[in-house]
Amino acid sequence: MAAGAPAPVAPHDPEGPEAAPHLPAVVMGWVQAGPLDEVQRAALKRARSLVRRALVHELPAFAWAAPLVRRKDLAPAGLRVDPVDLLDAAAAERELGGWDFALVVTAADLRARYRPHALATPAQALAAGVLSLARLDPGLRDETLEASVRVDIVARRLAALALHTFGHLNGLPHRDDPTAYMHPPRAADDLDQMDRFLPESAAELAGEVADVADPRMEESHRFHRLSDAAFAVRALWLGRADIADAVLQIRPWRFPFQLSKLTTAAVSTLVVLVITAEAWDLGMRQPAGTVVALSLAAWIGTSGYLVRKQRLLARRHGSGRSELRVVTAASILIALGVGMATTYALLFGTVLGLGWLLFDVDILAGWASSLDVPVGLGHVVTFAGFVAALGLGVGALGASFEEQSYFRHVAYVDEET
Repeated sequence: MAAGAPAPVAPHDPEGPEAAPHLPAVVMGWVQAGPLDEVQRAALKRARSLVRRALVHELPAFAWAAPLVRRKDLAPAGLRVDPVDLLDAAAAERELGGWDFALVVTAADLRARYRPHALATPAQALAAGVLSLARLDPGLRDETLEASVRVDIVARRLAALALHTFGHLNGLPHRDDPTAYMHPPRAADDLDQMDRFLPESAAELAGEVADVADPRMEESHRFHRLSDAAFAVRALWLGRADIADAVLQIRPWRFPFQLSKLTTAAVSTLVVLVITAEAWDLGMRQPAGTVVALSLAAWIGTSGYLVRKQRLLARRHGSGRSELRVVTAASILIALGVGMATTYALLFGTVLGLGWLLFDVDILAGWASSLDVPVGLGHVVTFAGFVAALGLGVGALGASFEEQSYFRHVAYVDEET
């Protein structure tokens, strides 16, 4: 059972919402990935209580539940792990448990792609985040610290990191105040000062959580008779704000600069075609409608190809239809579409720029000898669209050779905290 109803937590569980059964329930599930030592287990237990206590204080209009699942098969101790593998596990557990959010905690260090290290990796599109204990323990530097002191420090740091990640999962922006949960920590020590949501963050968070706490479509009888297609359309409309927030968090316009194989293949195609007379002749002869159709086909085809090749929508646990699953799929599809559209726009603009800087009308007229009319700006624009469409297609082939975990990291992870 998901949000909007009593959470699936046993009555004796101290992290359940039984103290306020009349309030809408929000379930933040925790997943312990792999083994933890004694200090880490105690810190995780205390951190869950600290997080729930903080959320009850900051957002008292909701009943908060924090169930815990232990997955010993994930993230062996001492190894560096790819966050996307744990995000997949988090999304699977979230669907199985009917949670609203999922946080994975691991003792392993996270593999960072853009920074020297990462403490956490939120993914709003999946409503999940990964938190690492590897750098939170002061005992790693000071072996004289007592275990009880270490537990207290690690628990407070983990709680602050979890609340920072929770803010990201709800689209909250960073804040400059070092005492705010939404201040971006650069090291584990920064977490020691973070102890509150600023008033503007708390107000925004309350609005986001209120949307989450509303009953899901699959929980409402009035949606049971809808066909799968109608259910998906309705879910897209109801979740349009969440989809927009998730896409903005992913920032897909950075894809051409993050996916080097995509950009290299596309630019190589562009260079070859721009310096080839036959390519100019062929491209400028194409009707504008043909180029538009080719461009749309390239955009849709490459996006669909990469979704399938990189398994961005791999089926997880659960066979029933789900509003959150529709929103997640739409967020990822739109983000990839925006990324490919950005690549197309960059290719198109580059060809136009090169045509204006390097090729005068006489050269182009000589190359396009089959044209019955003088070469004009419209012909150059048509050629730019032709080259951009071909470049996008070849670029997608190059992107298919990107390491799958890296491509999924780019597509899923909002930031490396």
